[in-house]
Amino acid sequence: MIDTNSSPVELQQAIRTLRQGSDRSVEFLKLKKEIKRFQNNRLENTYGDLLEQQGMRLACRFFLDQLYCTHDLSTRDHQVERVLPKLEKLLPASAVNTVRKVIYMDYLAELLDDEITQFINVEKWYSNKLLQESNYIHAFKMQGQYDLREQQILLVREIGESLRRLMRLPFLKQLLKMTRGAAQKSNLEDFHDFLSQGLEAFTSLEKPTLFFQIIQEREMSILVGIRQGTLSTFP
Repeated sequence: MIDTNSSPVELQQAIRTLRQGSDRSVEFLKLKKEIKRFQNNRLENTYGDLLEQQGMRLACRFFLDQLYCTHDLSTRDHQVERVLPKLEKLLPASAVNTVRKVIYMDYLAELLDDEITQFINVEKWYSNKLLQESNYIHAFKMQGQYDLREQQILLVREIGESLRRLMRLPFLKQLLKMTRGAAQKSNLEDFHDFLSQGLEAFTSLEKPTLFFQIIQEREMSILVGIRQGTLSTFP
């Protein structure tokens, strides 16, 4: 049973299983990828104002390009799974707990994507792009995972604040620079790039508290709107 108490390795293995979708049809996996693309576009529209602000742009792009992205993550997933046992031994408990939360948030996103795909009206989805938004909102209601979605939203802010504290460690930036060559030789380059881009993104945040507050408020407002049946289009 995967939950908040699962180890980072267990969570990463569950993510890999969901992404591989070995028990899913080719058509299902294609539709799931289309839904991810729809969600990514929705987030880009919802946070267009943050993408235009210099002090928030990099962090916003990191979420869109590295966390809620549409490209193939199988290589990075494999690298993360390889390195996690070592990280759990080397990092302090607080850092391991933050890593676990990040991976759990990724797991929730993948699980919810997998579930909502089952409720999408395939014929409408492909026949009329103008109906995709209402199709998605209807599927979200049918899925009914409001509590898990709320948990995911709250995790964004919680993890963001935890990552900010980790980024303050004075040796971290220099360590990533020093280990780039070793990462390339060990075929861990994708994972190393993910960490480096995350470090740059979060250290560039000029108003981190405001950034995560905006995300939480907007996503919670959307969730409440869908749940109460008052939301017909995404902001």
